[in-house]
Amino acid sequence: MSLRIAVFGPTAVGKSAFSLALARAIGGEIVNADAVQIYRGFDRGSAKPGAAERTDVAHHLLDIADPGMDITVATYQLLAEDAIREIERRQGIPIVSGGSGLYLRAALGEWRAFGSPPDPDVRRWAAAATNEEIYLRAAALDPAGAARLSPSDRPRLLRLVERAGQEGPRPRAGGSRWLKIGLQLPRDELYRRIDRRAEQLWPHLVRESEDLMARGPAAIALAGRTVGYREALRHIGGELSAEAALREVQTQTRHLAKRQLTWWRREPDTIWLRPDVPPEQLILW
Repeated sequence: MSLRIAVFGPTAVGKSAFSLALARAIGGEIVNADAVQIYRGFDRGSAKPGAAERTDVAHHLLDIADPGMDITVATYQLLAEDAIREIERRQGIPIVSGGSGLYLRAALGEWRAFGSPPDPDVRRWAAAATNEEIYLRAAALDPAGAARLSPSDRPRLLRLVERAGQEGPRPRAGGSRWLKIGLQLPRDELYRRIDRRAEQLWPHLVRESEDLMARGPAAIALAGRTVGYREALRHIGGELSAEAALREVQTQTRHLAKRQLTWWRREPDTIWLRPDVPPEQLILW
């Protein structure tokens, strides 16, 4: 029986560093499950692994699309399954790592992602619901997806609710076993990490946001739905000072982390660890 590993947890908890150390220790290869790192141009601001890390350990599904391309959960699932099979063909161990809930569950084979028609029941509920109520329901179903949307983006939030509600369980692939590793820290420690990382990434967020603006409407639209880049665009446009924008990045990232933790707490059969546990101490069976 082949082993597959999933590493997940809230933003800034240390998933990339942990996955890299684990891959080095066991001869693994990393499959990205972060919905932003898929896109070219969203690099330092999304904490995407750099060239040195990718040279050291093989990474898959990074920089595979331009911002104008819509990588759906269904498309991602096919790409992830192909990458996992290819890693196993080379006798490697796949390590799916990221914080985008639906993407990671699609890679695990726990969700069936397919195009969903409008749901009459959801539409009737939404007709009497406020934007805030729709946003809260979307955040409960897909925290990472909702975090990339504005609370006033009613049409996209509604479709997110419909898609999440119509996705169902998939049968697990035979002959493979998933080891699920959730990374966590005490909330105060996690929030300090978030604030410190935002300070370190802020100059890169501004520079990359300026580059994305030059690439046209599709890149601007994606940046405007992504925490960090969204606030950098508001600063560049003169709406926020640098100090106010940075504080907003920190606040919104903390909110994102809280939603991600709520999402992952529902994941069964998870081994919860601190990110500083040496991977070689894990007993992989």
